[in-house]
Amino acid sequence: MQENSFSAQHRANDIQRLENESFDLLVIGGGITGAGIALDAASRGLSVALFEKEDFASGTSSKSTKLIHGGLRYLKQLEIGLVKEVGRERAILHHNAPHLVHPEDMLLPILEDGSLGTLTTSMGLKVYDWLAQVNKGEKRQMLS
Repeated sequence: MQENSFSAQHRANDIQRLENESFDLLVIGGGITGAGIALDAASRGLSVALFEKEDFASGTSSKSTKLIHGGLRYLKQLEIGLVKEVGRERAILHHNAPHLVHPEDMLLPILEDGSLGTLTTSMGLKVYDWLAQVNKGEKRQMLS
């Protein structure tokens, strides 16, 4: 099978390959979901064709913040299983593409009249780190 660079210059050849070759899986949509499905299937040994009507990552995925959602708000809603799942998925992405996925420092202000106080927030962040199996160097910390 020929190597593909996903370049618009090769689009005609790529379409011809789709017509002439058989694939185990045809993924329609080259956004983050389609690309993730294609990557997962290819890493399992399947031959995969990915078809996108425009250019890759030109749609909704290209308009995102490019942040990998950690699922912290799910903890507030007591969606424990979802917190664990999101943490596992984030770890998989970090493992598969460490050159693209890295932690970002963020500040979460705690307001005096807010819904959560300092103690509750601190405990919640510790529980989140445990459930999501956050690496030691990436754990959340309270600044004050």
